[in-house]
Amino acid sequence: METNNGADRLISSILQEAHEQAAAIEWHSTEAISGIKRRLEEDRAAVRDEFTKKAEDARELTLSTARTNAELTARKDLLAGKRALIDRAYGEAYARIRSLDGEKRRGLLKKLLLRECEGNERVLPAAKDRALIGELIGEVGYSGLTLGGNDPDITDGFTLVGPNYRKNCSFAALMEEVRQLTESEAAAKLFS
Repeated sequence: METNNGADRLISSILQEAHEQAAAIEWHSTEAISGIKRRLEEDRAAVRDEFTKKAEDARELTLSTARTNAELTARKDLLAGKRALIDRAYGEAYARIRSLDGEKRRGLLKKLLLRECEGNERVLPAAKDRALIGELIGEVGYSGLTLGGNDPDITDGFTLVGPNYRKNCSFAALMEEVRQLTESEAAAKLFS
C-alpha cells in the first residue's frame, strides 16, 4: 500500500502541478485575451473617431465651399444687375442723342466739328447728317475742310480723314468716349 500511496502522492502532486500550470496558463490567456480585446476596442474607437473627424471636416469643407460659391454667385449676379443697369442707362442716353433733331442736332454736330477738326481734312458724314454737316463745314471756318462721300459704317455723325489718320466722330464713338470718362463716377453715384 505504501507503494500505492507513494504513487498516489506522486500522481496527486503531478496532477496538482498540472492544475496549477493550467490555471496559470488560463489566467495568462485570459489576461492576454482581455488585453487584445482592450486594444481592439481602443483601435476601433480611434478609427471611429478618425472617420468621424474626417466626415465632420468633409461636411464643414462642403458647407464652406457651398457658402463661398453662393456668395460668389450672389456677387456675380449683383454685378451683372449693376452692369445691366449701367448698360441700360448709357443705352438710353445714346438713344436720346441719336434722336436729337433740329437745332440741338445741329449744335452737337457743330461742337464735334470744332472739337475734332484741324483743317485740311475730309469729312465723311453719315447719310442722315450729310445736309447738316455740309452747311456746318462753312461755318466752322477751318481751311481745307471738305465734304466727302457718306461713311456707310456709321449711322450718325461723321468720320474725319486727315493726311495720316482716320477718326471716328460718330455719335456711337462719342457715347463710348463719354462712357469711358464717366462710367466709374456714374456707378459710384448709382450704387454707393
